[in-house]
Amino acid sequence: MAGATGGLGRGLDALLGGSKLDAQGNSTSVDARQIDIDKIIANPNQPRKEFAPEALKDLAESIKAKGVIQPVLVRSIAGRRDSFELVAGERRLRASKLAGLTEIPVLVKEMTDLESMAIALIENLQREDLNPIEEAKGFQELITRFGLSQEQLAGQVGKSRSTLSNSMRLLTLAEPIQSAIGKGDISAGHGRALIAIADDDARTELFKTVLSDGLSVRQAESSVSFFKEHGSLPKGEVPVVAKSASRTKKEPKQIDAELANVKARLEDSLGTKVSFSGSLDKGNLTIKYSSEAELEKILALLEV
Repeated sequence: MAGATGGLGRGLDALLGGSKLDAQGNSTSVDARQIDIDKIIANPNQPRKEFAPEALKDLAESIKAKGVIQPVLVRSIAGRRDSFELVAGERRLRASKLAGLTEIPVLVKEMTDLESMAIALIENLQREDLNPIEEAKGFQELITRFGLSQEQLAGQVGKSRSTLSNSMRLLTLAEPIQSAIGKGDISAGHGRALIAIADDDARTELFKTVLSDGLSVRQAESSVSFFKEHGSLPKGEVPVVAKSASRTKKEPKQIDAELANVKARLEDSLGTKVSFSGSLDKGNLTIKYSSEAELEKILALLEV
């Protein structure tokens, strides 16, 4: 559906600010201003449901010191004068309220309900702010509302088709399992292992074992293999089948908590994904961008 794909692209342009062309080729612009923070209402299409209290507190402290560097995106509400609906930037809005701000910089953009939903979803998806279930539901919502294929959506959000497919398969799991993944009690890897068991009773039993015994993803996968071979789940210690050395991947190195806070603050300020290697004393910082417009926006924020 070409029209839907184009609509998503226009929504991302609006998120980045500046002017754009509408479907008829007419120039439209984003209105930048300061508004009363209490005049902004929540976005009912916000896909992100969990906001870490500590991360919000850190961002609030940063806002107290330096202000809100990147405006939030809002749209006016029909029939409600001087009221606005948040489209993107809920984390910044919540932290600003926590910091005691009475006004906040905004970009006001007129858009349809579908454009608003698309921007809210894509902002979170591209910045990897969602837990695995929120992400999967976001992908599914975009496909359903815009009539996109997985291939088209992959191109819009910068993910591979297999990544999208694996993500949305998590939605075939029962609600208690989805809830556990969403809360971080088990990982998406555990979820994908559970999907491989077609028998619902056996899947539920293995899920409970993963929770109670703290099984690793490898142990869950081995339990699935055991079930497929023997028709029952293993009792006692779970045998783990070693993978060949050529297929073993190194676990990603975790950055320390202070550097993680700096990373979160930078991502919120720049509106894009950043990555660190090294430590606070010495290392490398990578800033990612997905378009020339986004690069120009980052350079402007950095006053380059």
